[in-house]
Amino acid sequence: MRESRDNETLKIREPYDPMFRAMFLVSAAIIAALGIGFGVADLLDSSRSGIERIGATFGGTLGVVVAYGLWRADLELRINNTQVTARAWPFPGTVVPILASEVVKIDPLRDYGGWGLKGTRRDRLVGGGGTKALRITYTHESGEERKLTFLTERADQADAQITDLRSR
Repeated sequence: MRESRDNETLKIREPYDPMFRAMFLVSAAIIAALGIGFGVADLLDSSRSGIERIGATFGGTLGVVVAYGLWRADLELRINNTQVTARAWPFPGTVVPILASEVVKIDPLRDYGGWGLKGTRRDRLVGGGGTKALRITYTHESGEERKLTFLTERADQADAQITDLRSR
């Protein structure tokens, strides 16, 4: 986990859960190996059609790209005095204005169905591991109250940062 501060912003980066990450890395490696294997078979057998060649090349490339992305994958939370930005690589961040925050203990599998980007529109989970979370309550542009729950072992620190910045 990495943390940085620049003036009034707290940024926390967390890696995905190691078991979750390993499972997808193995899957991506298998896809890459199959694509590369088909590519080699294509070089040795010139009777393959153009679509088979494109499929083999695409499969191998996709597997390598996915494996690299999962190796690099992390979750990020940025907190400043008026809003929170939560991001799960490679997706763009979600920016929400803060109404309230609290530290909660959750069971991601039981409460949300797993790790990553889970939940409903009204209660979204962003997380890669652990059971401690920062839950932000905010008002969506539609006017309804929603929650964003971010798994981090630094939930207490993030909540204290929000409380400190909001009290100024």
